[in-house]
Amino acid sequence: MPRMVPSAAVALLLAAGAAMAAVQPNTPTPMPKVQEQMKTIVDKTSTDLFNTAGEADPANGADQKVPDAAGWARLRADADKLKAVAEWMQDSKNGKTGEANWMRAAKAMSTHSGAASKAASAHDAKALAQAANDLSDTCTACHKFYKKQD
Repeated sequence: MPRMVPSAAVALLLAAGAAMAAVQPNTPTPMPKVQEQMKTIVDKTSTDLFNTAGEADPANGADQKVPDAAGWARLRADADKLKAVAEWMQDSKNGKTGEANWMRAAKAMSTHSGAASKAASAHDAKALAQAANDLSDTCTACHKFYKKQD
């Protein structure tokens, strides 16, 4: 009987190790719903927001290009779309909500998109540029873990 106890303990440890190895957090895995949202909404919307915010940045001095009323409205709509996707990614049916890096990135995306929307509503180019920079940093950090790089 004493031989069975160590054997059982070894078997339990091996089973636990296999279970932990089966679910590796923060690794790229196919997520078709997220990929679709990224392709249909986030890619274009974020690119437009980043480009316009970069042009509107007061740090550009004389080269600053401040959006007109329609531009500000588009920026706000873009930021609101990004925030909606960030909130959607925090639903366990859609994202890796059990992973700390995923949730940190999704929450940061929501926060920075909200800041961009607020800046666009206020026609605040400086705040928009900051929110866009922060959002871009969030995207880059998340993609290090989750976006398959070619």
